[in-house]
Amino acid sequence: MSSKKINNKKESVSKKKENFVLSKGLVIKLSLLIALVSFLLYANTLNHGFVLDDYSVIKENQLTKKGTAALKEIFSSSYREGYANNENNLYRPLTKAMFAIEWQLSPDNAHFHHFMNVLFYALACVLLFLVLLKYLKWNVYVLFAITLLFAAHPIHTEVVANIKSRDELSSMVFLLLSLLAIHKYISNGKMLMLLSSLFCFFLALLSKESAIVFVALVPLFIYFFTDAPVKLNAKITGGVLALAVFYMIMHVKIIGSLGIANIPVVDNSLMATTNVIHQKLTAIYIMGKYFLLLLFPHPLSSDYSFDTIPLVTSLGNIGLLLALSFHVYLLYFAFKKLKEKHILSFCIFFYLIGMALASNLFMMIGTHLAERLLFFPSVAFCLALVYLLMKLLKMDWSPSANNPFMILKGKTVMLILVGLSALYSAKTFSRNKDWKSDTTLFGKDIETVPNSAHMLFYHANHMVNKDTLAAASPQEREYRLKTAQKNIEKALKIYELFPDAHNVAGKIYYEQKNFEAAFKSYSRASEMNPEKGMYHNNIGTCLFSIGNFQEAAKAFTKAIELNKFDAEANCNLGSAYGTMGEAYRAQNDQANANQSFMKAIQYFKKATEIDKNYKSAYRFIGLTYRNLGDEANAQQFLKKAESIK
Repeated sequence: MSSKKINNKKESVSKKKENFVLSKGLVIKLSLLIALVSFLLYANTLNHGFVLDDYSVIKENQLTKKGTAALKEIFSSSYREGYANNENNLYRPLTKAMFAIEWQLSPDNAHFHHFMNVLFYALACVLLFLVLLKYLKWNVYVLFAITLLFAAHPIHTEVVANIKSRDELSSMVFLLLSLLAIHKYISNGKMLMLLSSLFCFFLALLSKESAIVFVALVPLFIYFFTDAPVKLNAKITGGVLALAVFYMIMHVKIIGSLGIANIPVVDNSLMATTNVIHQKLTAIYIMGKYFLLLLFPHPLSSDYSFDTIPLVTSLGNIGLLLALSFHVYLLYFAFKKLKEKHILSFCIFFYLIGMALASNLFMMIGTHLAERLLFFPSVAFCLALVYLLMKLLKMDWSPSANNPFMILKGKTVMLILVGLSALYSAKTFSRNKDWKSDTTLFGKDIETVPNSAHMLFYHANHMVNKDTLAAASPQEREYRLKTAQKNIEKALKIYELFPDAHNVAGKIYYEQKNFEAAFKSYSRASEMNPEKGMYHNNIGTCLFSIGNFQEAAKAFTKAIELNKFDAEANCNLGSAYGTMGEAYRAQNDQANANQSFMKAIQYFKKATEIDKNYKSAYRFIGLTYRNLGDEANAQQFLKKAESIK
């Protein structure tokens, strides 16, 4: 055959591919199927309750519980503003605003929040499919398989099953929308599309700070998958970069800084040493752990904190050497294949850029390892995995090969993909059950990470939850206290400089009526972190229990000064003044008694302003009015208390 005929054949094939038009109906059908599968994979989370960080952001956050009335304050304050244990270092107002609106629509309904999380996940998976279609120009069934593999991957269970991780879901949804708008802008040049992409990127930043890696991902997508000239790439990337700088300035203005100033060792084990070399060696070792979790997502845990992963202090550590060698090779391959725009080069850069902030290599973050941080980078893993499988079995993934049975050349690839997706789905469905409640989650994960001081603390704190203890039988109560004490002692043995663990130890001693030991533990917690109002409130509770009402009032006042949203501290301060009022009345000092009673009512009312459903506070207001001889007001507030379930 002549070279001319061969060239003509090649040109005709190329022309055939170029002229191929993908059926919109097929795309819609596959998108709906992706949405359905994604939703069903997490359908067993719809009846779950609030778990872990859901309390600090939603259930016990007074700003969130104000609903739409708090939207202005939400956008001008930190992520956990409104929670008694406030940390002013994160700014994710859009995510929190969603929770506030959902609370307004259906108050204290975890099922509704879970439903929205699953919907967001289904949307994210569909958008991923559409982005892959726009940029990769591969066979639609191959991209469908990649998306289903992503949807089924168990590493995403924390993101979907933990309501608080809406920040990850929302961020990804808006980043994918931004990519779609960028592709449209490159195609038609309409400025509206560029502005839309920037707007979506800004919404992603308002969802979670880590979206800032998009600045590096944008030029990557444009370079690998479009014919856009360098100037156009630079223009789009420049706009994204400018918006990122604007966001950082806004973040600093509202929060006061970028990043986390004081990272506890129990959250990030790398902070256990000041040796920067040891920190980076451990970070590289953990990068290996991250990849292994993508490859073999079992067992999974909601926590990997101190001392689950020991520090790496030697270059002879085999895990470090394997992780370092693997990542060095990835970088070598990525740069080697960069010029030819190899898909694996793209996947490697995507993955490493996505993991840049999570790695602790460039800046320290609030954790050294968390499954949720693999959510967006796992896209690159699924894409690379399916590509390698196709390459190995010599599949045709051209866009014109639209019959899945034709491109698979038999059933081998289908069986592998279906089998892997089935295994992933089974693991996902099973792991979802662990996230049903704090009881199931902590009970499971304490077995997975028995040396995590944080998990021991979580479990102990849950065991001595005052509402649970109040409803428990004497035998159950004793069991819970003993188990909690055993775990908290182990946590403090692992890391003594853990104020929250000392606080829980104080709660255990308090429930055992050992007020002296409780006071000592609470004081130790406050000594390590004097800016935490919760500790001062608990100190005040101890002082109140031994009859030292004056000092208790000082402690409660300090707690309120540190956290204006602490309804319990306000109620406790009201109780201190109310008790002092009763003491004055017993001494026939009615003037001071009435003055104390009025102060008590003032703080009880503050508690109800913070928490509209604070039953005890309403009841105490009624009883205090009765002490003042005001039966009309007494009845009004006592009835209000009775109306609250």
